[in-house]
Amino acid sequence: MTDPRLVTLGFSCAYIAYVALVRDRRGAPPARAIEAAIPTGIELTVAHAGTIKTYRFGRRILVGRAPSADLRLDDPRVSRLHARIEIRDDGVYVEDLGSRNGTTVDGIAVAEPRRLAVDDEVAVGSAALVFRGVGAWR
Repeated sequence: MTDPRLVTLGFSCAYIAYVALVRDRRGAPPARAIEAAIPTGIELTVAHAGTIKTYRFGRRILVGRAPSADLRLDDPRVSRLHARIEIRDDGVYVEDLGSRNGTTVDGIAVAEPRRLAVDDEVAVGSAALVFRGVGAWR
């Protein structure tokens, strides 16, 4: 019969050999994905119904009255799905989704997707959405 102390010694030697020969060659672990410098969200200041609030959203925002909208505005002049604001490869764009009353950026009607600059004001119904920028937050 084998002595249990010899079995323990064998496992210990095998572990030390693994640490010395294999584990140390792997190098440092890669950086966490969340620490990447990729913008992950849109920040908007919303002035509607006498209140002003700043919100942080994901990479795409649906604006409208529908329960499925990310930014719900209780306004009869806002369509169920009124507009979309999204991050694309070359910037942040706003697009009207065929709403009845339209969407404007700094007073100019949006007929096709339009790139936003920081502090541009998007008007949807009686609400003013001021684009504040993009950031990486949790």
